[in-house]
Amino acid sequence: MFSRTGDRARAFRASATMLAVICCSGCGLTAPEINEPFDVDKPPGGYTPVGFSATAQIEYEIKKRIYCDLRAAVKAANEVPVTEGPTVDRLTVKQPGQIPKSWGAQVSLSLQVDETSGLNPGVAMNQALPNAATVFGVGIANTVTTPQSFSLGFGGTVSSTATRTDKFDPYYSVEDLLKPYAPNSICAGGPPYIQNDYLWKGWVPAQSSPFIIESDLRIKEWLVGAMFVANALPSSPIPSQFRGSSATDAKSRKGDKGNEADKGKGGGESQVTSNKDTVSLEIKFIIVTSGSITPTWKLVRFSANSGSSPFFNTGRTRTHDLIITIGDPSLISSNSHLASQIGNSVSSANKANGSSNGN
Repeated sequence: MFSRTGDRARAFRASATMLAVICCSGCGLTAPEINEPFDVDKPPGGYTPVGFSATAQIEYEIKKRIYCDLRAAVKAANEVPVTEGPTVDRLTVKQPGQIPKSWGAQVSLSLQVDETSGLNPGVAMNQALPNAATVFGVGIANTVTTPQSFSLGFGGTVSSTATRTDKFDPYYSVEDLLKPYAPNSICAGGPPYIQNDYLWKGWVPAQSSPFIIESDLRIKEWLVGAMFVANALPSSPIPSQFRGSSATDAKSRKGDKGNEADKGKGGGESQVTSNKDTVSLEIKFIIVTSGSITPTWKLVRFSANSGSSPFFNTGRTRTHDLIITIGDPSLISSNSHLASQIGNSVSSANKANGSSNGN
């Protein structure tokens, strides 16, 4: 028959194990959710004949916010004409706005969640040994007593990492972004753009993403400044042998027919008159939450979880990344945006591997 003390100890160990298993089942062992636990799914009815999950609400609100902020930024940038002239007081308008209407905006939105959990149990069997007495010189006063013991430890580690990434890659032409707002436009009314948002009808959508919480992503400020720099210090024209296949380049090729006489003067090909400047912005938020629990026993012949590693640990890392590239919709602009996407993917993969190795 077991003693009452032994029963309590076994019950506590069983409870701790069950708690760890329950926590593991929702962190690192199942597909993570983009939303937080306190976000609520929207039930069907009213303006929403079908229900919307909390994840769908967040992704819709983020994409709406980026689209409307981008429209406002493009409008603001094109209110400033591009001028040129020999002196400051003899300027003429070269272009009515900072951004040509033939350009476009390529957007990449990545919402990544990494959930990790780890179980690190440790047990040590202890045996007390007789103290060792060392005598220095003559007399009891010069005796030093050293306690002795033997310990044999056993440990193990079980860890799990689950990653989910939702991506959106919309493209908007500058010409469309410059169009006036229609009365039923999702962007009408200005920030936070809820005037025509049917998700807000009798409901407050899930808003746990930093892209929604942050009151100003500063896209307008960035774009106006970036286009001023790009127009004030333009790139060199692209040689014809490196032209892309966009409509802009086709027009340039057509214009080059009148310059055939120029070929041979310098021994080279004619050049495209339009430059291939692109501007790009990346905004990244990384939010890390973690916790751990370590029950410890220290008995005469037995000790458990007395090391530095926690008995159970869990963590959740949210990485919300936005890349906006604006330029001529040619191969060069596409490659510029693709390079940013590849860099972001490599960074996210390295971060996920680092999180899993840390358990």
